[in-house]
Parts: sequence; C-alpha cells; structure tokens
Amino acid sequence: MAVKAVPFHSKAYWESRFDKENHFEWLSTWSALHSHIEPYLDPNEPILHLGCGNSTMAFDVADSGYPYVVNVDYAQNVIQHMKSITDTQRYPHISWRAADCLQPIGKQLLEEDEAVVTDDNDATKNVEYTVVIDKSLIDCIACGDTDDLVHQKTLANNIMSVTRPQGVWISLSFSSEREYIAQQGNWVWRREIAVPIKADQSHDKPGAPEIFHWLTISRKVPSSSSS
Repeated sequence: MAVKAVPFHSKAYWESRFDKENHFEWLSTWSALHSHIEPYLDPNEPILHLGCGNSTMAFDVADSGYPYVVNVDYAQNVIQHMKSITDTQRYPHISWRAADCLQPIGKQLLEEDEAVVTDDNDATKNVEYTVVIDKSLIDCIACGDTDDLVHQKTLANNIMSVTRPQGVWISLSFSSEREYIAQQGNWVWRREIAVPIKADQSHDKPGAPEIFHWLTISRKVPSSSSS
C-alpha cells in the first residue's frame, strides 16, 4: 500500500498543525548544537532564525548570552502563539515576525517593523545579519521542490540577500546532500563545514541503528570571478 507523503512544504499543513501543537523541537536541541554554533555568534549581533515554528531555541540561545534573536515563520498563528508565551521582561530582545522565506525576506521584515513599535536602537531592527539559522526549513522546502531545485535556490538567494558579506548561514538538515546554491552579483555561498549531529534516540528501541542529522555552515564570500 502506498504511503501518503506528509506535505511539509504546505502552509496549510503547518497552520493546521500549529493550531493543535504548542511545541516541537525539530531535529536537535540547542544543547546538542551550541558547541558547533557558538564560535560564530556575537552577543551584540542579532541572529535571524528562519522557519522557527514553535521551537523554543531562541530562549536557549538568549540564556546562553546571545539576547538578540529574530524568529521568522510564514504561519501567522504560530507567530502569535510564540509572542504570547514570550516573557518580554526576561527576553526583551527576542522578536517574532511573519514572513515567507521564498519571497524577499528583508522587505517583509521592514514591513513588519512598520507595524511593530520597537526601540530605535534595538539591534533586532535590522535587515542584514551576520548569522542566519534554519533547522530543517530547507528540508520542508525540498519536499515540494522541482527536479532542478528551484525553491531551494530561491531560499539560498533570499537568505543571501539578508546576510552581510562574510556572514554565515547555519543549516541543520536530515540530508548530508543538500545543495546551498546561490549567487547575487559577486557573492556566493562557500561551504565551511558539514558535520553529523547525533539524533536524540532516547525513546528508540534497544539496538536501533544510530541516526545523524547534518549541520552545514556556509559563508557569504566573493565569487572567484570577482576576487
């Protein structure tokens, strides 16, 4: 009997799921990732977290000394939910924004800023970031992609457009073979590392084979033609 694939690329799927689900942490927790990610972080620089869903990673990141986190998802209901559970006294610099990552991200964040009252000196009021993080967003987009990876390339270009020169895109995926392909003018993504992260299998049966996810870090660098 054929197995019906879950439409992870569908906005309707996520909106329906978020109506019923308060929290789920995709792939890995901050505790499993921080040793790989922290060398790229600066406590004074905002972090852009794309496809945040109902992950609470932003709170863990802030508790580790990196208070400025901008969380983005295209499902408005999950953004409203995460806003409602955020302790703004404890996390004054964590924000939640609605935006579609397959559309120009910076423009959408600027439009969101017009509707959100923020401190003019708030570091999260930004459309260029040194660090962009996604946990399995690229996997979800890949589920509905074309054979020539049109949507994944669009995502890579859109992320590049909000990443500063020499900034990094940190992506956690089920696959070790994701392609991070984009070029805007004289800039490209250069893969710096791709490391396996052991999945949490505490609920698996004894003897289950080990499962790994893949953390890929790509840097925005000049293309060889411009160097």
